[in-house]
Amino acid sequence: MAEQLEQAKHPGGRPRLTFDLRLVEDLGKIQSTHAELAAVLDCHLETVRDRLKNDPEFSAAYQKGLENGKSSLRRIQWKSALSGNTTMQIWLGKQYLGQQDRKLTEVLTHTVEEWRQQLQQAPEEVVQWLSQLAASNS
Repeated sequence: MAEQLEQAKHPGGRPRLTFDLRLVEDLGKIQSTHAELAAVLDCHLETVRDRLKNDPEFSAAYQKGLENGKSSLRRIQWKSALSGNTTMQIWLGKQYLGQQDRKLTEVLTHTVEEWRQQLQQAPEEVVQWLSQLAASNS
């Protein structure tokens, strides 16, 4: 009789949701957040987090999408830079070549130091230096 009761019992809980792994990968390609995944997949955010943690196929599909999306974006950026987009060239130079903008404070500090050195000299030399500076800026 106990066996009959076991078989007749409801398994309990909600049925496990199934997701289209191609859709999960596609969402990863556009760098969708976990919350965005949940909204599109029409499930709770905790369900997405649980699947990413405990379902290797779900997690692999999302990770593959993330990486493929980054690769596609990088390809587009390089094409843009190679076609003459100066802004993209500068940005990629900063990202991959360690290039950086000079900070205005560095420029101003250098100029202030020049002023201090020159003002410590004799008044005639200061006038001469100011004249040279005015001539070079015009």
